[in-house]
Amino acid sequence: MATFSITTYGFLLAFNAVFLYLLVNNIITSYRFKRFAKQNGCLDAPDVSGPFPYGIATLRRIFAMKTTGEDIIDDIIAEDFKDHHTVKKTVFDGSVLVSTNEPANLQHMFATKFNDFETGKVLFYTARLFRPHFNRENINDLQSTDRACDALLEAIGPADSTGWTADTPMLQLLYNFTIDTATDFLFGESVESQRAAIRAKRGEPWPTNVPGSREFVEAMQVANDTTIMRLRLQSFYWVADSFKFRKALKRIWKFTDSFVVKALDLAAEGKLGDEKKNSLLASLVTQTKDREELSGQTLAILAAGRDTTASLLAWTVAELAMHPEIYAKLRDIVLREFPRGKQPTFSQLKGCRYLQHVLQEALRLHPTVPINSRCVARNSTLATGGGPDGKSPVAVQKGQTIVFSVYLMQRRKDLYGEDALDFKPERWEQRIPAWQWLPFLGGPRICIGQQFALTEAGYLLVRLCWEFTGLEPVDREEMSKMKKGIGLTMWPADGTRMRFKKGVE
Repeated sequence: MATFSITTYGFLLAFNAVFLYLLVNNIITSYRFKRFAKQNGCLDAPDVSGPFPYGIATLRRIFAMKTTGEDIIDDIIAEDFKDHHTVKKTVFDGSVLVSTNEPANLQHMFATKFNDFETGKVLFYTARLFRPHFNRENINDLQSTDRACDALLEAIGPADSTGWTADTPMLQLLYNFTIDTATDFLFGESVESQRAAIRAKRGEPWPTNVPGSREFVEAMQVANDTTIMRLRLQSFYWVADSFKFRKALKRIWKFTDSFVVKALDLAAEGKLGDEKKNSLLASLVTQTKDREELSGQTLAILAAGRDTTASLLAWTVAELAMHPEIYAKLRDIVLREFPRGKQPTFSQLKGCRYLQHVLQEALRLHPTVPINSRCVARNSTLATGGGPDGKSPVAVQKGQTIVFSVYLMQRRKDLYGEDALDFKPERWEQRIPAWQWLPFLGGPRICIGQQFALTEAGYLLVRLCWEFTGLEPVDREEMSKMKKGIGLTMWPADGTRMRFKKGVE
């Protein structure tokens, strides 16, 4: 009994000591942060937390979206910004988030004080490792892109007696297109998912030249759906778990790892130079032989390359289908600047101003990553958003999360005019993209795949203009709503079903 009492007493003493330490440490940290804020002339951003329990009402609305028809960004998240462009909010796990859609603050995070705001050490290392490979010479190697375009046009199929093709689920075809080009760029060989899907549609067996490709495509969708739910649950992410999710992750890893093993084996045999010289993986193997690291890094780029470029293309063709006059103008310019049958180059695609304006406008209205965040690495400030007038700097504390939305920023009427919600490529004729247009973010950590994505998208648009005189949505009313599907990226939720018009010039 005495031993129990002494043990209990010791435990309570230790517990109290730890509690006292944490309390004192919290008081000191809070004091230092308040002093830091005062020294920098900072004032608090408006608090839009709402009543306690914090964030529960918002979470309930998110889970009920299928029933209510609400949009998570335009209806729920945008509500926080109805009166201010920078706000703070206590969420259901007790943490305080600062949210902003103010260009000056994004410039502050990405350029002026980018060392104060982290993307994560792994992500930063990945970008630094891959950046040299995303050079002009490699991006200008468009043979695989041309082959992927051929496959996509074959998947669209022939026209009937009226000149129109059958209904085409363009979103899925675009996912196939981007996974084919991405795997070729990364691994030196395409998974040929488009042609495999064409064969499957005909009742033919799925080809076995790239083992696991079908499972990979299916698993990516499962992982994407589950991951976005985990992000919404924040620190309670572990609730969104399942055997299906874990199985999908294993399949994705196995697929990527198979290419890594092959590359490592070739390197060990001194035969890696026999592979496609521009393979990103072949370049990486010369820098590290760590199998797990190679698999993880290439998987990160593969997922990003597939989803973001497919999203960009899906929104672009959806807008062109809804605006036939813009497609007609684009096609007229393409036919003048890109002679049929002569493969476009990187320089030609980048130099076609209206083609680039169409893509810029699609990315303005539909950025592929609409919501993002940064973690504060050390006590720092945002440029603006504090105080009654919203013009004072805002102090942000080490460890705090800063959420930002380029989607909401790029639709602000005070930045883009009363027609901000209209698809209008012509607005870019007199406008130079600055900190109010950030689909690829900016500063030292600007997206390494920007030119790759724009080149892939521009190339496919040229091929579509060569092939078709027009395009139209299957259901114009439904497509006009531009409903969003949101995972790690944002895509048209209706699948962009459309028809294409073939004709002779």
